Amino acid sequence: MDKIYIRFCLLALLPLVGFSQSKRPQVLVYGSGVDAYAAAMQSSMSNLNTVWVVDSDKITPELTSEAISIESNVNLDAGIWADFLAKVLRHDQRSDSISAIAKRKITPQIAQNVIDDAVREAKNLTIIKGAQALTVKKSGKNWQIQLTNRQRFKVRAVVDASADAVLHQLAYGKTDSISTRTLLSADYFQSEVYDQLSRTGVAVGDLGGKPFTLPLAALVPADDSNLFLTRKTPVVQPFLDGTAETIPLLMHVGQAIGAAAAYTAFFKTTSDKLDARNVQGELLQYGARLMPFGDVPIESPHFASIQRIGATGVLQTTTSMPGGHARFDPDSPVVAWEIQPVLNQLFSRSQIWFVDHAEVDTLTLANLFSYIKFVGQRGDELEGQVQKYWNKRFHFTDEYDEQMIVTRRHVAVLLDTYCKPFEVKVGLDGTIQR
Repeated sequence: MDKIYIRFCLLALLPLVGFSQSKRPQVLVYGSGVDAYAAAMQSSMSNLNTVWVVDSDKITPELTSEAISIESNVNLDAGIWADFLAKVLRHDQRSDSISAIAKRKITPQIAQNVIDDAVREAKNLTIIKGAQALTVKKSGKNWQIQLTNRQRFKVRAVVDASADAVLHQLAYGKTDSISTRTLLSADYFQSEVYDQLSRTGVAVGDLGGKPFTLPLAALVPADDSNLFLTRKTPVVQPFLDGTAETIPLLMHVGQAIGAAAAYTAFFKTTSDKLDARNVQGELLQYGARLMPFGDVPIESPHFASIQRIGATGVLQTTTSMPGGHARFDPDSPVVAWEIQPVLNQLFSRSQIWFVDHAEVDTLTLANLFSYIKFVGQRGDELEGQVQKYWNKRFHFTDEYDEQMIVTRRHVAVLLDTYCKPFEVKVGLDGTIQR
């Protein structure tokens, strides 16, 4: 496993590792909307000292101004947004069914209470309400921000979640220069052909009736500035129609940007050097979705494995559910030709196995064991270990049988556990780097 990835994960797992509120902030989030909230919460959960400058007297007015109902993102709610929805119904654990019920009616007072509780309990987070940015300047590798209340901050990364990209305007004098590392064409959202950019997906949505994942490169600056934007990025802005239906997407985008900003601040690096897999891994740790599989609920014990395998491209979306929702089809059988192309890119020994097993069509559990032992260099103890963990650790409900036809669920979980294809690096353009 990559050492940097281990460090980043450990940082998120260990509260307050070396940080305290007495130290200066490393990430500044600016704005009052749901995207600002999600970015600030994610940055603080990643244990980066974060200051959230709320440029109005009200936090998340989209949720706290009037009662709303939301129909978008069916079975795609995740992460901080799903946590909010669970708390609306006084549940501690997020789930697709809870999210669906909560979205039927969100009242302002309940939303306000949930937001207030989350912010109050957040570690490493300082909130400044009712202040506006006065100046924004780059100073070496840091940003210097002065507020109208005379407070000054020097931070490594900035998230501009304001409606008019105020910080970007103060820094560069205009907004027509806003660009990201990758611009997505309309074909990306409409085509049935797999796009390798999906490997770097960090925020899912279904606006327009077709599910998608936004790749990291479409959300981060084209330069090395560490000045991130949420709603004013070219890929997000067209979706914003001023209705409540855009709230889930904004929450997901804000959380993704919060993780990216935290990464650059922690590793003292720049936005052009983001590691897609590290950012995705951090998001998964907090329940985000990387892939828009509408038939794998977030509460499933196999959710994380399927998300990781989906992000590698080994097993891709199969068909569309009624209403245009993407399917993973976890209980469908797997044929060799389906997984061979990407596995051959991921592992140098993979091609040899497929040549030696050219007669294999639909995979059995014995075939999968053979592949894992050859590529993952596992010993003959593998079968016994999997049999031991079949129900209790892997949570498979069918009966263990080495001659059984394996499903996409089996393949995802066992490949993720024993071969770890998600740990093979990918570039921001989605190309596999090994």
